[in-house]
Amino acid sequence: MPRFEVFIPAAPPGLPLDLTLRIDAAHWLAALKAGLEKIGGPDPTSHVLCDIQADGSIHVTDPGSGRVFRIQEMSDAARFAASVAAAPSAPAAAPRLDPPRAPSAEPAPPARSRRAPPPPEPPPPVLQRSAPAPSAASERVEQVAGPSVPPPPRIGRAPREPDPAELLAELFERVAELGGGTDRKAGLAFLLDLAIEKVDCEAGSVFLASLRSQDLEFAVVRGPRAEEIRRLGLKVPMGVGIVGFSAMENVSVAVSDAPRDPRFYRAVSEAVGYETRSILCAPIARQGRVLGALEVLNKRGDRPFAKTDLAVVAYLAHQAAELLQRTGG
Repeated sequence: MPRFEVFIPAAPPGLPLDLTLRIDAAHWLAALKAGLEKIGGPDPTSHVLCDIQADGSIHVTDPGSGRVFRIQEMSDAARFAASVAAAPSAPAAAPRLDPPRAPSAEPAPPARSRRAPPPPEPPPPVLQRSAPAPSAASERVEQVAGPSVPPPPRIGRAPREPDPAELLAELFERVAELGGGTDRKAGLAFLLDLAIEKVDCEAGSVFLASLRSQDLEFAVVRGPRAEEIRRLGLKVPMGVGIVGFSAMENVSVAVSDAPRDPRFYRAVSEAVGYETRSILCAPIARQGRVLGALEVLNKRGDRPFAKTDLAVVAYLAHQAAELLQRTGG
């Protein structure tokens, strides 16, 4: 069966980054539909503009959104190159050591001058096209980096940064486990655990907005001081602190050095005795109405947050809003 590369442009917040998938399908239209189904996105409208490019790729434009999907059938060479790139590299073979030979009593015969064989011809190059430039995101994102301090040296192998496309594809599959009949609190806890795992943080919380008190209340808490937060019934006033700012302004915020940010709200950290070093939060909003916020704290290794981290938390916050709508939250 043919294999296709399907390029799907970003459509925040449901798809915060451009994504390229490799899909086996009978033809290009089936590959496009399978790719959209895999990420949980809607099919393009029946009235689409289809252009076949000189390189054989097919560009499908959705007139409603203006998004351009690109489908390219992979050649055998490209499929082989992709499989080699995905396979783990084999360890290098140990050098062969021949035992020393005893010196010969007879003189060696004079060496004959032989013409060196011609070098082997290099294999034909595999041409790989670069993906289109990422489209501008429609959501607001603010990132505040801390002071430029070199991290301490690590012992052992440095962790490999995840590929954004692979990470988002995995998130789509994991979020599909929620299903339609998920309990609200269990679903929010599942999404928070995913955010903490994929951003690699120590703690996190899901806040829900209270219409009565204009406060953000802790709905789900994870981390070393989660039990104390639940026992004390702490709240964060809307608009106060970094998470309050995120919820009120409907903007994702990443702060790699939280104590230096003047918006930092110390009351919760001081009440439970927990040091907050970095914060990343995204609003849980639907159709302009903010329902709460999803927040993760203290990225491990004191590393700064990356663009992919923002995309992950924003996407999971969007899924939390979808969950709240389904469950009447």
